[in-house]
Amino acid sequence: MQSKTIASLQHPLVKHFVELRKERAYREEKKEVAIAGEKLVRELAEKGPLSVLMTLKEEPHIAARDRYVVPEEILKKVTGLGNPDGFAATIPMPAEQPLENKKNILILDRLSDPGNLGTLFRTALALGWEGIWLTAGTVDPFNDKAIRAARGATFWLPFAWKSQEEIVSWVQSHHAALYTADLNGKPIGELASVRRPAALILSSESHGAQHWPSQKITIPMEPHVESLNVAASGAILLYALRRLP
Repeated sequence: MQSKTIASLQHPLVKHFVELRKERAYREEKKEVAIAGEKLVRELAEKGPLSVLMTLKEEPHIAARDRYVVPEEILKKVTGLGNPDGFAATIPMPAEQPLENKKNILILDRLSDPGNLGTLFRTALALGWEGIWLTAGTVDPFNDKAIRAARGATFWLPFAWKSQEEIVSWVQSHHAALYTADLNGKPIGELASVRRPAALILSSESHGAQHWPSQKITIPMEPHVESLNVAASGAILLYALRRLP
């Protein structure tokens, strides 16, 4: 199928892309997500046809329901990037997936920074964690900054939104081990083993985690260092917990 063209910044499809990028409510209403970048676009097109593809030149080998060739100013508008690499698309929003039978789950509790959230999605995927539960008050993983930080992990790692009550019920029914990252917790190096299934709770640096029936763990640090940010500390704890028997 030959690509159509769009020349106006006021075109309805341009506005649609911008709304998907900026507005969580609009994304949820349309059940669609805007993405940018050649690598991510090509990877996701291999999973299934894109809804809409926008490029600077014809790309006939990328599967898409509709395709458009647009000038750079439109790509800048739809991606929000000063120097887009020539590729933008929309795809159906990934559905939540059940994680109750997984052995290693990351819980992001009221995490507010999209960059940290995206980085933790990427880290959890890289280190072999099997899914992520998100609690109310956590930033949308399909925020454009979160998607960029995740480098595609958002679309490969299963996730679901869960209430604290639902998670605690899972812990009790599955006899799971629940850990919360906390500056006053037990040093991670003192854990000899981890009962599975296991879940690690990471939370907002400003608000902290809700009260959970969990074991608090921490990373020993030099006394003059106040703390690591949640993405850095999360990476260390995710690695350490997965290595324990």
